[in-house]
Amino acid sequence: MDIQVKIGLRIKELRKAKGLSQEQLALKAEIDRTYMASVENGKRNVAVVNVEKIIGALGENFESFFKGFDKEQ
Repeated sequence: MDIQVKIGLRIKELRKAKGLSQEQLALKAEIDRTYMASVENGKRNVAVVNVEKIIGALGENFESFFKGFDKEQ
């Protein structure tokens, strides 16, 4: 599984765990909802600045977000 897909799945997992819609998360992260959808689906090579915005909007930090990424999901 490539990194784009892993990041998208992790975002989706955390978003759902926090009871947020894609639109709510996109608004909190100050990014477009269609962009968020393509990131979650692993179709977008998301910029690091946007990863930072999304992680912050989820109330996470880089360490907790990427924990376990060295393992295959």
